Amino acid sequence: MAISDTFQHIPRNSPSITEDIRSSSRLGATLTDLIDVMDIAMWELDRDYRVVGFNRKAKEIYGASALGRFCYQAAAKLDTVCENCPAQQVFGGRASGRSERQRTRVTGEAIHIDHIATPIKDKDGAVTGALVLIIDITRHKEQEQELIAHRNNFEQMVIERTRDLEESRQRYRQLYEESRRGQALYLSLLNASADAIAIYDLEGCVQYLNPSFCRTFGWQLEEVQGKILPLFDDVESDALAGEFRSLRENGKAITNFLSKRPTKEGKLLDVSISAARYADHHGRPAGIIYSFRDVTEAKALELQFYRAQKFEALGTMAGGLAHDFNNLLMGILGSASLLLLDQASGKSIEKLKNIERYVRQGEKLTRQLLALGKGDRRAVSPVDLNALLDECATMFGQTRKEIFIHCHPQPQIWTVEADAGQLEQVLLNLFVNAAHAMPGGGELSLRTENVHLEEQETVPYQRQPGRYVKITVVDSGCGIDPQILDKIFDPFFTTKGKDRGTGLGLASAYGIINNHGGIIQAGNGPRGGAQFTLFLPASEKTVLQEGRLPDNFLPGTETILLVDDEEMVLDLTREMLERLGYRILSASSGIEALRIYREQGDRIDLVILDMVMPGMGGAELFQRLKDADAGIKTLLSTGYSLSDQAAEILNQGCQGFIQKPFTLLDVSRKIREILD
Repeated sequence: MAISDTFQHIPRNSPSITEDIRSSSRLGATLTDLIDVMDIAMWELDRDYRVVGFNRKAKEIYGASALGRFCYQAAAKLDTVCENCPAQQVFGGRASGRSERQRTRVTGEAIHIDHIATPIKDKDGAVTGALVLIIDITRHKEQEQELIAHRNNFEQMVIERTRDLEESRQRYRQLYEESRRGQALYLSLLNASADAIAIYDLEGCVQYLNPSFCRTFGWQLEEVQGKILPLFDDVESDALAGEFRSLRENGKAITNFLSKRPTKEGKLLDVSISAARYADHHGRPAGIIYSFRDVTEAKALELQFYRAQKFEALGTMAGGLAHDFNNLLMGILGSASLLLLDQASGKSIEKLKNIERYVRQGEKLTRQLLALGKGDRRAVSPVDLNALLDECATMFGQTRKEIFIHCHPQPQIWTVEADAGQLEQVLLNLFVNAAHAMPGGGELSLRTENVHLEEQETVPYQRQPGRYVKITVVDSGCGIDPQILDKIFDPFFTTKGKDRGTGLGLASAYGIINNHGGIIQAGNGPRGGAQFTLFLPASEKTVLQEGRLPDNFLPGTETILLVDDEEMVLDLTREMLERLGYRILSASSGIEALRIYREQGDRIDLVILDMVMPGMGGAELFQRLKDADAGIKTLLSTGYSLSDQAAEILNQGCQGFIQKPFTLLDVSRKIREILD
C-alpha cells in the first residue's frame, strides 16, 4: 500500500506545490499499515512547513482544511513556526525531532499530543520534507495529573495522620504525667475502654463502673456504689455459677464466657464475660474485675448466617421433593382435566372437581416448600404494593368479618419488582397468623411507606442500603413471646398445636422475602400485639396493566414437539394436547428431541421441553435447538419454580414458562399466547 492509499494529498496540479514536494518520498506499505492500526495521526510537511498530505486520524483532529496550510497555522493558529518544532529540528540536521503540545481539535476539544518528526529525503539524500506522527496522549496526561493529585492527597494524609499521631502522643503523655499514681493511670484506661467494665469487692459490692458499662446496662456508679448490683441474681442457677465459684476461691480467670445479662430496664443482652481476681498491695485477694462485651449484634449476624445455611439446605431438599411431587400432581391433575371433558353430568363431575381442588392444595404446599429455597422468584414484574395490599385485605376481610382492618397506604408508593402471587401468599400468611392470635376478633393495621435504609440497618441482613418500600402489619392480639422470636421463621416451628399448622407459613414468607432481596422482621407493636415489618427494594419500573385471558379452552392445529423424561407426564400431556387439536411429536430425552427436530423441524411450530432431564437437560437442549433454528418457539415446562437457570433460558429467547402441574385450560392459554 503506497502512502497515497491512506494519505490525502494536495492535487499534483496545484500551482502552489513545487516539483520538489511532488517528488517527496512516500512511506512504505508496512509502516503505513502499522500507523493506521495504531490509530496515530500523521501528516507530511514540505520544507516550508506546508501540510502536503495527511491520514484519516490527522483529518479527524485538525479538519480537512489543514491540507495546503502551514502546520503552525492549522494546528496552533500561529503566524510563525512553533518554538521547539520537531520538523524544524529535522530540517536543522537532526535525525529526528520530538515535542509535546496542547492543541484544540477541530471539534473544539482540548487534547495533549506528542509530535515525532523524521526527515523525508530524495534519492540523493537531500531533505525535502518531514513526516510527523501526532500521538494523542490526553489520557496519559490526565492519568499523570491524577497521580500527582493522589500523591499530593497521600502526602497531605500522611501530614495529617502524623499530626494526629503527634497530638495523640501528646495527649497520652499528658495523661501519664498527670497520673502520678498507678491507680489514676488504670482508671484512665478503664474509662477509655469500649467494653463495659465493673469492679467488685469480695463481698460482691460495686466499687467502680466505667462509662461504657453505664451506657450499656443503664446503671450509674452513684446509685449502686457499695451495693450489690442485680446483674447476677440468677447466676446460681446457670452454668456461670461454677465459673464464679472457681474464680472467687482459686483465682481462675473467666475468658469469653457467653451469657445473657439484664440491663436496668430488664432487657436481656448477649454478652461475652471475662473476669479476673485482683490482689491488694500485700498480695491478698481484694476483689474481682469484670469485662462485658456486648455481642448482641454479632449473635444476630450469626443467627442470620445459620438461618441462611439452614434455609439453603432445606431449600435444596424441598426443591427436589417439590419437583417430584409436582410431576405426580401433573398426572393426577391432567387425568382429572381429561375426565372432566369426557363426563357430561352426575356425581362423578363433582368428585373430579374435588380431585382438581385437592391437587391445587397440594400445589400450594409445594410452592411453600419451594419458597424455602433460593431461586423461587417466579414471574417477576413491577408491582404496586398499595393495590396488592388492598386486594389481599379485601379478600381476607370478606372471610373474617370479626376483624377490623385499617389500611394506611402512602400515596405514590414506589414500585417493586416481585412475584405478585408470592407476595400475596406472604401477606395472607401474616393475616391468618394475626387471626389465630385474635380468636374473638380484633384489629389489624396495615401500612405502606417509602423509606431509605442506611448501611447500619441493612448490614445484619446482608442487603445494600438505599430505597425500600416498607410494609407494616400489626394486630391487637397477645403478641409474640420474646423467647421464641429467634425461632419464629424456622421451618416447621409452630405454636398452633397439632393439626392446626405445618410450621411452613412464616418460613415460606421468610424465604420469599429473602429471595426478593428484601428484609422481614418480627416483634411486638407498641400496644403489645404482633408486628411484622417487610422491606422490599424499590424499582424505577412502571406497573403494567395486564389484559384478561378468556375463560374457555383455546384449541389449535399446529405441530408440537413434546420433550419430557417422565413417561407418565409425557403420555398424559400428549393426550391433553391432542384433545386440544394439536399434532404431537414426543421425545423422552434431549438426544431424541434433537434427532426429531433435525428430521422434521420444518413442520414443528412449537417445542415444549422439560427443564430437568438426565443426560442433556433443558438448558442445553434449548441452546442446541436455537443454534439449529434461531426462530424456534419454545415453552419451558418444569415441576420447579422459575429458578435462575430457567430465567436465564427465558432471557435467551425462550417464549414462555409453565409450572407443573397445569390444567388443560392453563396449557391451552399458554400455547396460544406463544403461537399467536
